[in-house]
Parts: sequence; C-alpha cells; structure tokens
Amino acid sequence: MKSNARLWALAVLLSANASAAPFVAIGDNAELFLTASTSVSIDDNIYLRSAGEVDDTILNFAPGLDLVFGRNAATSGNVFYRHEFLKYMDVSQQDTNLAHAGINTLYQNGKSKLDFGVGYDEFATNEPSAPGAIVERTVTAVRAVGEVGVTEKTSVGGGVRFENTDYALGGSYKDSDIVTIPLDVYFEYSPKLQASLGYRYRSTDLAAGGIGSKDHFLNVGARGEFTPKLVGQVRLGYVTRKFDNSRDDSSFGADANLNFAATAKTSLTLGFTSDYGSSATGDSTQTTSFNAGLNNRIDDQWSWNANLAYRAIDYPTRSDDFFQGGVGIAYTYNSFVNFAGSITHRSQSSPLASAEFDNNVFSLAANIRY
Repeated sequence: MKSNARLWALAVLLSANASAAPFVAIGDNAELFLTASTSVSIDDNIYLRSAGEVDDTILNFAPGLDLVFGRNAATSGNVFYRHEFLKYMDVSQQDTNLAHAGINTLYQNGKSKLDFGVGYDEFATNEPSAPGAIVERTVTAVRAVGEVGVTEKTSVGGGVRFENTDYALGGSYKDSDIVTIPLDVYFEYSPKLQASLGYRYRSTDLAAGGIGSKDHFLNVGARGEFTPKLVGQVRLGYVTRKFDNSRDDSSFGADANLNFAATAKTSLTLGFTSDYGSSATGDSTQTTSFNAGLNNRIDDQWSWNANLAYRAIDYPTRSDDFFQGGVGIAYTYNSFVNFAGSITHRSQSSPLASAEFDNNVFSLAANIRY
C-alpha cells in the first residue's frame, strides 16, 4: 500500500511540470483556462489532539477549469470548477476527493456596482473549534451586495449574504444557516477618504439541539486612503446577540482591515475583529482576533511572506487562546507556473484539556494556470 502511495506522490509532483493545453478563447471577451495545483504537506498532528498525536504526509492534487469573461467590460466575472484529491500516506481512511465550484460577477458603471456570487465547497480538514478529528462538511454560499451613488458625495451600500454549512457526520456537529444583511451609508470626507455609518443584521439558525441567535451591529467607520501609504476600511461599534431562548448579550464590535505600503517592494496587512460567532459544535462564541501579514518582493520571480494571528475565543463555559504563525517563500517560474513553500505553527491553550493542541505543518506546492 505504501509503495503505491509513493508512486502516486511521484506522479503528482511530476504533473507540476507537465504542459497543459492552451486556453480557449470564447468570443471576444471570454477565455477558458486550465488550472492545476499540487502540494505535499508534512503535518505532525493531523487531528489537533492534546495527546496521542498522529502525524502524516498529505498529498493534494486539484485540477480545474476557470472561465473568465467580461475583461474591460461593465460586467465581468468568472465561473470555475476544481476537484481536489487528498491522499494520506499512512492514515488512508482519511483519503477523499472534494468538489469546489462557483460563479462570481461584478457590474460597475461608475456610479454604482453590484457584486453577485454563488459558491459550493466541500472540506475535510481539522478544525480548531472542534479538535480531535478531521471534520467533513459542505459550505454553500450566496451573496448579492451592491452600492449606488445617491449624491455627488454620498453613496449607500447594502445586500444579503447566505451561508449554509452541512456536516457529513451528525453527533456533536451542528449544521447552520446564516443570513447576513449589511447596510452602510458613506459620506465623502476628502477625495480619497469616506466616513461611514453602518448597521448589520445577522440571523444564525442551528440544527436540532443548537440555540439560534439574532445579531445587530451598529457602527461608524471610514474607508479609503488614510495616508499616502495606508489604505483600508475600519468599522467600530456596538454588537448585540439575542438568543432564541430569550437570553441576550452585548459587546464592543469591530471589523478593520488595513494595508500599509512600507516600500515599493514591501507591504504590511493588519486586521482586527471583535464579534460573535458559532463553533462547529454549535456553541455561541465571542471572538477578539488580530492578524498581521508581511509580504516582500525580492525581484520579479522571488518573494517571501510572514504572518501572525491571535484569537481570544470565549465559549459559554470556557475561554481559549489560539495562535498561528508562519513564513513562506514563492517563486514565479513564468506566467503559467509558480511554486511555493511554507512552515506554519498553530497552538491553542484552554481550561479544557481536550481542546489544547500544538501543530506544525511544512508544505511545498506548485500551481499551473494555462
């Protein structure tokens, strides 16, 4: 069995250098691309266990198609399909194949824009909120959000997002339906900066045994160019959660994403959130998170990156601290092929012994788009 697995791994690695068929032009503004990615990951704790860790080498091969349309047109977007094959060298019962498909469209006419998308994804990964197993689930997501100019200096944005998560196994995992309705009004503060006043409604329905909730987030913020090198969007406010069993809670709310161009070749991303959520097992969570990323382009072919993330997660009966850090390097061979390597460390501390873990993953990948 292991001999066959190693031959399979060799075939996957060699496929990174295979020549793909040329893309197909469809009409004047659509192109069909062949895509493929392959990776080898060495994971020292595939189940995120606090004791009895299981390590393995995981092979991933994901061929696909990507139809891109509407280049330089008012309406643009893409339709894609990717099929992912996962092979575990030792724990073969985790072998699986997963489908990923979606459509994305964007309409812009200068004064208004509409972003519409549908996605379907199958996952089989470990999950920090439910450590101890590989969690299989499907996620179906739909979004329709837009923005329209009301006056020369004022615009209104809004829409709806829907996400359904369906777990392959029942038990302690709770399927969920989440509907989010955002509404924002933007006021021009300067030609490159806008102030905002916003409200977000979110409804979470959980499978039998789970307690659903309704969230309301009132916020003020700003978006655009804060300085010549700092751009992004910040929302700060007050978020409340009312449970379907009549209990309620409230907290400070935040959603911030910033990008700082330190030099012509170096950029820094920063993110901060404070919000309610739900774990894979259906527990209500209150999470405060911070993330930072650094990307440096060495030359036209080589670049490297580093990232840090921290989450403080409050459950009804405990509080966990999650940390993740990693470094990576990327090499662009040509416009069709690129390679990447990364090392990632994750750890979680918790009063609940079974929720604690340490995890290290080393990964090498190759990607083709032709």
